[in-house]
Amino acid sequence: MSLDKKWETDVRLFKGNASNLKVGDIIITSKDWKSPMSWFGHSAVMVREYKVGEYPEPCYGYYETDIILWLRKKKEFTALRYKNFDEKFKREFLRNLPATKDKEYNITNKTNGSSFYCSQYIWYLYWKTARDLGYELDIDKDGGYFVTPYDLLNSNYFYKVGF
Repeated sequence: MSLDKKWETDVRLFKGNASNLKVGDIIITSKDWKSPMSWFGHSAVMVREYKVGEYPEPCYGYYETDIILWLRKKKEFTALRYKNFDEKFKREFLRNLPATKDKEYNITNKTNGSSFYCSQYIWYLYWKTARDLGYELDIDKDGGYFVTPYDLLNSNYFYKVGF
């Protein structure tokens, strides 16, 4: 079964298990056809305990918030963890975070590190971290020019975090 069929819908269930999330875990929300900004779903990444970082929409840039408050606004979501996220990867990932927080929101090709949109931001953090560690990594399911939340959701590099 594809990961995109495994959504959580009860934030109360999640709230008691939020400590299961670790730095680098990715939260993907389901598509919302009511808003064009959500037609592809949305994604954010855990940047420290109980804190999620994201590029939510144009004119906002980078935003960081408490994971419980963030999820209260979402209907369906799932959490993913990179299969090879060890301590070495985590250290480099955390080193890369500060340089990605002062950018503007813009939809551009995924290797452009001068501006970000939600899923490209996450893709770029993983791509840059792997490069800094000496290997190539493309967590985009179809390897295209752009990366969507569902490209991350269906990537073989992740498994679902259980609650």
